[in-house]
Amino acid sequence: MELQPIADTLAAWPAAFATPDDADRVPPAWAPIAEAADPAERVRVALARWNDGFLDFVPKFAAALRTRCADVRVAFTGAEPVLVYVLEGPDGGPVSWVGHHPTAFEQPPFWDECFPAPVQDFLREVHAGFASQAPTSYGIAPPALMATLADLAGLPEGIPDWDEDADIASTRLLRVCGDSGSLDYCLSPDLPVGEVALVYQGDIDPQDFGAALDELMTRRLEP
Repeated sequence: MELQPIADTLAAWPAAFATPDDADRVPPAWAPIAEAADPAERVRVALARWNDGFLDFVPKFAAALRTRCADVRVAFTGAEPVLVYVLEGPDGGPVSWVGHHPTAFEQPPFWDECFPAPVQDFLREVHAGFASQAPTSYGIAPPALMATLADLAGLPEGIPDWDEDADIASTRLLRVCGDSGSLDYCLSPDLPVGEVALVYQGDIDPQDFGAALDELMTRRLEP
């Protein structure tokens, strides 16, 4: 696949694809991906690094990775190395996800209380953030960008009207991902581990985290 159509899917990331001259900048674990000439081999090596627990957590997206991933490329967003996963979209064109290197991991709030073990392992060991279209959408946001709804609103002590009416305070809803609109996916210590709150215009809808995340990610591949 030509690189320009892939680059066109990365408007939210100032990404530059790695060249042989960048060998000393590529993380050692990703060197086989950068060095492989065959796209199928690049995909195989990249997916071999994914933890089984997370693949089981999002089974529909995992199946899409195995059957629709056409290429994986090493790139840089500034000085940070990332992997760009290129999947076949609904119109046959490329849809890309960006996976950040584990060294970018920063422990977010409510880490021990809210994050299921497969998600913790993925963020610490595979990709410290994995998203499409924008850095916090259609996947798992980089932990450094995760914040409570209160912090996102610029009101770290809490959103007054929200906290008076909602079942869960704005200071206890951590946005971990979202769609391309106003739907936020939030973890909270006020929910059981394994549940996520889908928050839209103040409405809070607890759902199974794995099923909701799986549906969100595969939605990018649907017409």
